[in-house]
Amino acid sequence: MKSEKRARARGQCSLSINVFLKRFQEQPQLNRSWRYSNFLFLRMKVYITHKIKDMKRLLIITLACLSLLGCKENDLVEFQPDESFISFALPDLTNRPAERYVDSTNYSFATDTTIGIQEKTIAIPVAVGGVAKAEARKYTYDINPLSDYDKSLVEISEPVIAGGEYIDTLYVKLKRSAKLSEKEMTLILNLKENENFKVGHQYNSELKIVFSDILNEPTWWNTWIRVMGPYHKEVLQKWMQIYYLGADMSPDLYTGVAGPIYYWNNMPNSATSSWYPITFMYIEVLKKYFQDNVVYPNGDSSMERILLP
Repeated sequence: MKSEKRARARGQCSLSINVFLKRFQEQPQLNRSWRYSNFLFLRMKVYITHKIKDMKRLLIITLACLSLLGCKENDLVEFQPDESFISFALPDLTNRPAERYVDSTNYSFATDTTIGIQEKTIAIPVAVGGVAKAEARKYTYDINPLSDYDKSLVEISEPVIAGGEYIDTLYVKLKRSAKLSEKEMTLILNLKENENFKVGHQYNSELKIVFSDILNEPTWWNTWIRVMGPYHKEVLQKWMQIYYLGADMSPDLYTGVAGPIYYWNNMPNSATSSWYPITFMYIEVLKKYFQDNVVYPNGDSSMERILLP
């Protein structure tokens, strides 16, 4: 009984479809419209397919051109198997650096945590690209004419790469002087090609060393002014004592690199207590110090005492 009903229903359905198709074909206008729409759809599909292929070709050509132009603009070095290249390789220790190596460094006797220090040696790594040789090889540098420093306050070690090494160190010794409390001095070194080395990466062929005995406002102060208040050298000096390298063992927030990372000369790049709770813990110590001790800017009691916000 049920099978007969299902068969009857299928027959009615087939009949309905046949009737619909017959009536549709009897309407020439509808039939033409449908065929024309289908024709347009197929044409559009072919057109879009060709356009995509053309765009892919254009993209490949554009990237190739940009690559050639980029090589020309950056003056990339073409390495040969039997050649050696020399570059400064002073690492950038700041958070999330834009470049692996820096092209300048700053030092102030006033910010050195070693009290009474009279000499400071800056160790500058120098890297070799290409081939290492068994024998020691000298490299060459010039002192840039834009340098502004007292020659009696600077000593530079012999520029040499030890045998079999891909990296060595150039030592620049700075001597403390009353002159450095009056102005910053600048020493600029430029690597030069010689019989042993060609100059490597252009960005790292020059290194600027700025040194003084002045306690300047650090670049990070403006980021932390909400919690540190206006810059006072007395606040910075105390902060150097409290937040020294090793006081905060927090890992790097972005990379997860194990601490110590953050200290007074490498502050976190955001003054957010929930992100850097250890830093804020030490700021509370700093704040309490100036609450418990009356300190005036430059020792001038005619000015308001220093208090943190």
